[in-house]
Amino acid sequence: MLALGCLVLAAVTALGGRAARHSSTAGPEHPVVVAARDLAAGTALTSADLRLRSWPDELRPAGALTRSQDAVGRRVAGAVRAGEAFTAARLIGAGLTTGLARDLRAVPVQVSGAGAGLVRAGDSVDLLVSDPPDTAATASPAAHVLAESARVLAVATSSAADSDAGTLDIVVAVDRATSLKIAAVSGRALLATVRNPP
Repeated sequence: MLALGCLVLAAVTALGGRAARHSSTAGPEHPVVVAARDLAAGTALTSADLRLRSWPDELRPAGALTRSQDAVGRRVAGAVRAGEAFTAARLIGAGLTTGLARDLRAVPVQVSGAGAGLVRAGDSVDLLVSDPPDTAATASPAAHVLAESARVLAVATSSAADSDAGTLDIVVAVDRATSLKIAAVSGRALLATVRNPP
């Protein structure tokens, strides 16, 4: 009986090993550029931040980068976790507008306030601007909406000082009319409120 049990255990082990070998060679693999460590939004990438890792073709993200030199010197559009694959859309630059509707464009905006640090790439935000104070008026200045449900394409603090001051540089996807509204208030403090759901 003991010999029979050992025989069955050996057969199961052999079959398991064969299945594991089969699954590890199930399909072709190619190199993909991944993050070597956790990276904050806006990080300018160096070769030390990147690794090449073989990924099965069926699991490789669309547009995944395959050469480190395509990412070096560019900034990440949002926070990236160690081991996450880089695609052109994850980097600030030409690939950031890939997939946008033809009437949308990427517009950089600086937002401020205590909630600025809550904004993440992929969020949907409303952009608000306060009206200039009226010296003749006694009421508090009002604010108006510049953009509604603008998708955040990228988030990047300009510097540690800006981050500490609650200022954040973001890139949003808006139509032409909204981009003109944003340009008209250049230099004034904008506030971004995150919509739910994004």
